[in-house]
Amino acid sequence: MVNGSSAIIDSIVSDGVSVSIELYPPKGRKAVERALREVAAIQDAMDVAFTSVTYGAGGSTQEGTLELVLELARRYPDRVVAHLTCVGANEAEISRLMTIYQDNGVRDILALRGDIPEGMTREEAVSGGFRYAADLVRWLCNLGGFHSIGVACYPEGHPETPDMNADMDHFVRKAEEGADYAASQFFFEAHVWERFMEQMASRGVAIPLAPGILPVRDLGQVQRFAKKCGASVPKSVVDALAPYENDPEAFQESAADLAAAQIEELMTMGVKHFHVYALNRSDIILRIADRLGWRRQV
Repeated sequence: MVNGSSAIIDSIVSDGVSVSIELYPPKGRKAVERALREVAAIQDAMDVAFTSVTYGAGGSTQEGTLELVLELARRYPDRVVAHLTCVGANEAEISRLMTIYQDNGVRDILALRGDIPEGMTREEAVSGGFRYAADLVRWLCNLGGFHSIGVACYPEGHPETPDMNADMDHFVRKAEEGADYAASQFFFEAHVWERFMEQMASRGVAIPLAPGILPVRDLGQVQRFAKKCGASVPKSVVDALAPYENDPEAFQESAADLAAAQIEELMTMGVKHFHVYALNRSDIILRIADRLGWRRQV
């Protein structure tokens, strides 16, 4: 576990409800500027524990990620988490990136293995010395100089590890190597999270676990996402949204209703931090905030 003070960890473990948002890496300067405007709209309206930016497979969108992360860090000091994937990378490459981050005040990392790029074998992907995210966590802890190191968790299992016990073993190792908290892959049913929390408690995992919430913008899109990452889209979600596929306004309203209801159910289970996949848009996020009373009081 990282030593020292972290505004992000303080928010996650606070008594009140806290929210983080995740962006995907923009392609091109115009997309970066658009993402910054959407983040500003969210930040102006509600308190955000941290903003994070994903990586593409094998760091394929590293340039867009880096540009956005550094700009966010200038605007929101100590409230930005940089995703770091180790697939296909070696220590020298990661060290160079860590130097850039630390020189620019980015000291909070989400450590991930990352997806194996198309055309790369598994052995090629780990040739740099990092086979699992736990290896990256250990390396970062030894490197030092960070305020927090987060990791990912998969309540429905990682798509490459169909054996749930083996998948949980991988996650427990990340916690044991020094991760400070975990943000989950998205899911839609509260019982999925309840089961996962019970499994983690039985294995002695004590780090904060944040459920991943994905407001649905497009049914086809979320079903593709789910298939890729091993999540499930229940019939209840499809049935609630399908009638509005040709009515964007009504679709957003219904999607916000679903996400808010999911969050409220998780809150009754004691969940206090939520990791929301914003998909670089503020509109549904702010509708959810209105439903849950998350808007900043002025």
